[in-house]
Amino acid sequence: MMVEDTAPRQPNRFLADLTQAMRATAESARQATIDQCHADAKAYTEKLHARTDDEAASLRKAAEADVSAIRDWSKAEVERIRVETEQRIARRRELLEQELQEYNSAIELEIGRVEKRISAFEEEVAGFFQNLLNEADPTIFASMAAQMPDPPSFEEPEQAPLSTDLRARREEIMRQPETEAPTPLPEPTMPEAPAPEEEETPKRAASEKSSKTSGATESTQVVVVGLVSVASIAQFKRQLGRLPGVKNVGVSSGPDGEFIFTVGHSAETALNSLIPTLPAFQARVVNEREGVLNVSAHDPEAEG
Repeated sequence: MMVEDTAPRQPNRFLADLTQAMRATAESARQATIDQCHADAKAYTEKLHARTDDEAASLRKAAEADVSAIRDWSKAEVERIRVETEQRIARRRELLEQELQEYNSAIELEIGRVEKRISAFEEEVAGFFQNLLNEADPTIFASMAAQMPDPPSFEEPEQAPLSTDLRARREEIMRQPETEAPTPLPEPTMPEAPAPEEEETPKRAASEKSSKTSGATESTQVVVVGLVSVASIAQFKRQLGRLPGVKNVGVSSGPDGEFIFTVGHSAETALNSLIPTLPAFQARVVNEREGVLNVSAHDPEAEG
């Protein structure tokens, strides 16, 4: 009868060495993976820094161009006002000469009328005294003397002797001209981060088709909170511009850290349902009113 050997087997040297080698290989792979991750992160960070410097320079250049445009507009307005001022002064002085001529003519005419009235009164008085001195009866003389004519009264005209035409011309010259609204400066736009060429997608094809066939253009302000980096702002603007029916997009910063995207689109474009489909931003419409959409978004560049 055979007796079964129940004693534990000794560890196989080959298996032990194989296990040890596999552990060493796994450890090396782990370290290599971590090192590669750090290297990729460093390269990406350096790329972001380089892009930020370029975009900051672009923003400064755009700001300087806007400042120059404002100064040019101001100089043009000053020159326009100066020319208009000189023209109005010249017209007013020219009108003054005509007013003086008309006034002097009116005064001379009035003086002529006074002289005629004096001559007529002198003739009336002369005839009266001739009849009075021929009367010998004292009673009749006294009665006639009581009827001696009174001298004429002289009163200044109630209005200045200026014609209606001159008054109208003076009012026209002195009327304050309506201030013209300044020509609006181009709306500043954020520079777009460089992106690789993308293949045409159904959404992009629909957008191009919509922009060709759409009718009247409407404008909607998309007020977005949550965006931080310049690259994300540019990417959000670019993705808005690719939505079906969108024709143009401008962006400016708001007073409380939000960004206002002014979107020109066709009347049938439903931005409130299209914006949540933008990839990577997790955008959602939190409020909606006439011509304005308030949107909360996640900045993918702020991760990590």
